[in-house]
Amino acid sequence: MFNLLTTGYLFLGGAGAGALVVLSALECANVRRRFAFPPSRSTRIERALALPDEFFARGWPVCFVALAAGMLCLLADLGRPERLLNLLTSPEPSAIAVGAYALVLALACAGVFSLVELLDGVRVRPAVVWGAAVAGVAAGLVAVAYTGVLLQGLASVLFWQTPLLPMLFSLSSLSCGIACAFLGAAFVETRRPITRPLARLALVDGVLLVLEALVMAGYLAWAFAGEGTALAAQALIAGDLRWAFWGGAVLCGLAAPFALERCLTHGNSRTQLLWIAAALLAGGFALRFCLVGAGAYDATQLPGLLFGLTIG
Repeated sequence: MFNLLTTGYLFLGGAGAGALVVLSALECANVRRRFAFPPSRSTRIERALALPDEFFARGWPVCFVALAAGMLCLLADLGRPERLLNLLTSPEPSAIAVGAYALVLALACAGVFSLVELLDGVRVRPAVVWGAAVAGVAAGLVAVAYTGVLLQGLASVLFWQTPLLPMLFSLSSLSCGIACAFLGAAFVETRRPITRPLARLALVDGVLLVLEALVMAGYLAWAFAGEGTALAAQALIAGDLRWAFWGGAVLCGLAAPFALERCLTHGNSRTQLLWIAAALLAGGFALRFCLVGAGAYDATQLPGLLFGLTIG
């Protein structure tokens, strides 16, 4: 159905947008401590999610690179960059156009925050940071959902015609966004321990992983119940895609990080964060690879099966 460039775009765009949501929310929790002068008294939530400046200096470049790489995959897959420009300048509103605008705005927000971290010591008003962070959360959430809506909008594949697909991609993208934050945190060197706020972030990811597993189960149950989609679901469970699905999407993307996050300790947190991030990101890519690949087993892609014919 699609090549690896499309899968790479869905993965990198979703992970980068998820990272934008996570980092923007954490910026809101740390904005007064980092940018207010003189520093104001912090609230309980701000103290619970307090992270050093170095964390954001590591996290924002990861977010920006993921989004930029996703955009490059999209441009390479389109073949001609002017197609994206035509989409952005089209006067007719569409889900694809809204998603494209969200990706561009997400990349711009990540670039601004990355530039602020690059220009160490630059003074920024807290209100400006708040505004950019809120815009980042909004653009990130739209871009996160867009990666699933893009496939759902292709009416030629029955296996993708369910709102469970955008839900599954959105949960996976937010989890991959937390993985990007963990990846940046693994390289933070500070005397002040930051395990507690990261452990709270791991709890949030645990909820996302449980919800992702439930939505995935519902998606497969829906697919098995339909005549035109059962073959695609069978390819995931016991067919050609079973190893990538069970080993990648389920084991690496759900089971392994959920177990590792429950064992996060102060003494070895940096190594653990690297393993958790690697598992989440590998699982996120495997999930998209499997769901995109399963579209080739849809009845609409096999006319003989769709019309009850025997293919010899």
